[in-house]
Amino acid sequence: MIEKYFVGEGKIPLLILYREREEPMPTILCLHGFTGSKEGLLTLYLKFADAGFCSAAIDARMHGERFDPDFWVKFTENFPKTFLTAVVETAKDIREVIDFLGSKSFVDLRRIGLMGISMGGFITSVAVTMEKRIRAAASIIGAANFPHLIRNLASIDILPFKCFRREPMLNPDEETRRFFERYDPLNNLESFPPTSLLLLGGTLDNLVPKECIVPLYEALKPYYRNAPGDLKLVMYNVGHAYTPEMESEVISWFKEKL
Repeated sequence: MIEKYFVGEGKIPLLILYREREEPMPTILCLHGFTGSKEGLLTLYLKFADAGFCSAAIDARMHGERFDPDFWVKFTENFPKTFLTAVVETAKDIREVIDFLGSKSFVDLRRIGLMGISMGGFITSVAVTMEKRIRAAASIIGAANFPHLIRNLASIDILPFKCFRREPMLNPDEETRRFFERYDPLNNLESFPPTSLLLLGGTLDNLVPKECIVPLYEALKPYYRNAPGDLKLVMYNVGHAYTPEMESEVISWFKEKL
């Protein structure tokens, strides 16, 4: 079954995919990466459905059916501020989407998962600090340390990053720095438990390096000392990619934790 909705006053585009079952199902919310859309993860939703999950997916702010006509202008003029705003505002949308999912008889609201890839990984980490109905989460090739992410992207000589204005990348404005401080998952460690958290990254990733993933894992260890099995890090010898091995790890994680 594939169902489509526009949720809340903001008309958040939502896709739900599942195989009909007699009992409510654990449900995984899925978040795409930068310039992507909810439709781009269709094969992932099908694999989740085969594994017994209901999949739900939204378009991030300014993406997909929420595309902003000035998308590239805004990102080119001030990538740090625009990117972080899209991440945080999408993370805030998760609560409203979970509220909506609660109205569906096939959704088990006690078993909600959240996963995101790249930009979706950053959204996932922020959303976990905001919404405690997320029982398990997987942040893939994107997690935390926004200042390091921006500095790293400023050093990359590939499209589209080399087209972004250098000054905001190298010296973010005061509003953006306040965003960094308030919403960076590294500054909100106490808000993660009791959500089970899986972090996946690539040791060869030149877009979202290990410094955006490993420090979050290390910093969270004391907060999961009473449940160390609910925090896991796996680094793969790959670049900025979501591999079949990562996919298997994610499915196994949600099978165990949901």
